[in-house]
Amino acid sequence: MATPHLSTTPNQQRYFWLPVPDESSDYGLARHAFAGTRLDAGAAGESFCGITFALARPSEMDWIHAKTCQDCNTLLKQTKGSPT
Repeated sequence: MATPHLSTTPNQQRYFWLPVPDESSDYGLARHAFAGTRLDAGAAGESFCGITFALARPSEMDWIHAKTCQDCNTLLKQTKGSPT
């Protein structure tokens, strides 16, 4: 059986969220969005909010405690457009 083909339209793009060291966060980490896939990412990457971060493997507690970057969230919502 063939694997399903994942197609993307102009309004779709791949991105991933990752808790990364962020001095602006009380916890010391924040979840930022990055273009592409985690598997293709290198040791560092530029987030949607325009800041370059080291991309390390977060712990389960990091996922729980790190807050979402509202700038990344807002930019992704604008990129996706308004729901119909």
